[in-house]
Amino acid sequence: MRYFTTDTHFGHPLVTVLRGFTTFDPSRSTYEEILHTYGRKAAEDWAKKTALDSGLTFREAADTDAHDRAVIDAINAQVRPDDELWILGDIGFRTSLNHFKDCLRALNCRHLHGVIGNHDDWWLEDKPARNLFETLEPNDAVDIDGLGTVNLSHFPYREDLAYSWPDDVAKFSAKALPFDGRMLLYGHTHQLSPDGARPEALNVGLDAWSLQPVSESQVIAWFREHATARDMGRANAAGTPSLDMPTF
Repeated sequence: MRYFTTDTHFGHPLVTVLRGFTTFDPSRSTYEEILHTYGRKAAEDWAKKTALDSGLTFREAADTDAHDRAVIDAINAQVRPDDELWILGDIGFRTSLNHFKDCLRALNCRHLHGVIGNHDDWWLEDKPARNLFETLEPNDAVDIDGLGTVNLSHFPYREDLAYSWPDDVAKFSAKALPFDGRMLLYGHTHQLSPDGARPEALNVGLDAWSLQPVSESQVIAWFREHATARDMGRANAAGTPSLDMPTF
């Protein structure tokens, strides 16, 4: 089985806080209550505001060890040693190389593949870190039964960058793939829904999947459910869904 995920952000204080792993709510009870009552955006806003109102830096407010354990445990609960795991960028940030490599080594998977995200440049020159991956490319593709060749990128399609962060068009147009009619698995936006800006695009980021990796069978099922919209080419005519992204 192949699994896909992205934006693991090992060691990253801000993302850790937005995902509810904080020193001021160590049991995550308040975060979880807001999450289940009002949704993830409200929970993220509460966590960020509480940190700022308390006068804490995000590094002081974040329990990055708890966050990283939760991500690793969620992956290891599904991915077996002989499976493939694809991490589509922003694998770790604002942490040490040793911690970054420890997190990757803790993943119970011998076939680790990576795509490079905008927060990954800092570790790419470290050969031991690169060697933890069987493949590591700016963009990639896999063949999936019933879907054909599926593109893999950290970013949405180039034509859809305007629907993510405000300055993404200027920053990442050269790195994002142009739309070529193929289906795409991507991340980067930290959106809270798997729905992309077009029915050919599926967000496999942790924030859209309750911190869980996405299996190949889930990918197939999602694209089959969206086949009508894709075949009729209604993405642009129907408008773009709200990505409901957090404010970083």
